[in-house]
Amino acid sequence: MFILRLWNYFCGYAIIIIKGVKIERFINLAVVNGIYIWDIEKIDYTTIKAKINLKDFSRLRTIVRKTDSNIKIIEKCGVPFKMKTVKKRKWFFFGLGALFVFLYLLSSYIWMIEIHGLKSLDEQAIIDNLNIAGLRVGISKRRIDKREIENSMLIKMPDLTWIGLEIKGTKAFVTIVEKGPKQQPIGREEPCDIVAAKNGVIEKILVLNGDGMVKDGDTVQKGQVLVSGTIIRGNLPDRYVHSIAEIQARTWYEEAEEIPFEQIEYKKTGKAFNTYAIEIIKKKYERNKKIPFEEYNKSDREIYLLNFGSYVFPIKLIITRYEELKPLDIRLNEDMAKARCEERLNARIKLQIPEDAAIIESKIDYFVNEKSVIGKIYVEALENIGTKAKIN
Repeated sequence: MFILRLWNYFCGYAIIIIKGVKIERFINLAVVNGIYIWDIEKIDYTTIKAKINLKDFSRLRTIVRKTDSNIKIIEKCGVPFKMKTVKKRKWFFFGLGALFVFLYLLSSYIWMIEIHGLKSLDEQAIIDNLNIAGLRVGISKRRIDKREIENSMLIKMPDLTWIGLEIKGTKAFVTIVEKGPKQQPIGREEPCDIVAAKNGVIEKILVLNGDGMVKDGDTVQKGQVLVSGTIIRGNLPDRYVHSIAEIQARTWYEEAEEIPFEQIEYKKTGKAFNTYAIEIIKKKYERNKKIPFEEYNKSDREIYLLNFGSYVFPIKLIITRYEELKPLDIRLNEDMAKARCEERLNARIKLQIPEDAAIIESKIDYFVNEKSVIGKIYVEALENIGTKAKIN
């Protein structure tokens, strides 16, 4: 049955409406005469809808006269009629086919590179080195040697511990692992001293291994030995140990900031202006439009017009938005200037103090003149200032 319907689709068939009071006789005569009618659907007592091969349609005339029926074609289907539609709209289908060929060719290239695992390294530096190694936007996927690129990146960038490259569709996913701080690890069996990482006053020192060189209340300088791993005992030969100690010291930090009373602030007026551009394979097409604002915020938004999961094609719409800003001359009073000064000082001093340090005291002194407020912050903290240094 399926093969017969498939054959009728290739030869062409018609959907017909048959009306008459002798519908059952009509169907019986069609079967007796070897005329294949399928998908018969009863609409009412005198009307049915069905499908028939076009070659058999002309054979229904005799049956129509015998049963006093009325027959009408409502739709012609199948390959012959599809081909007629294609011929009428050949340029449309030609363009559609050319588009699919174009997309197929584009799918064999890399059009987007995503980098994952970045912490402290510069993303642009990684992209530049990837380009040198052989991975760049617009390169054919056949020319990409993953192992060679990975090895080349590890050689070119010593700050990388590991790099992995995966190709999905037209995207290249680069995953990196950065090296930690460059600090020679000191094994538990290696002799070492404990030295001061910064200036401070010793609050508490508890030596578990080694000889303590300072005591509570001593003022120490950065680099000074706090616990020595060289054990000297009278006439005995010198002995070298791995120093272990808990050292807490009071440290001090300071920062300064000046806030002028006369300020210029930019506020949005609510007016905005958009420009549009199309970028196709790194070539940008846009109309030069004059920006109607003197002062503005500018932001870009990129929309890939052909984006199917991991298949991203280099055709994108770039929307550039300009938001008008109006400069306003304002004058801060003393309290407002001090509040701004305090906010900035706290933000800057926070970058200097270790997260595990305990703040003992924080104080800000202000100096006011005719033009500005100058603030100076002093912070006293309690922290571990000991760091290990290998004994050579």
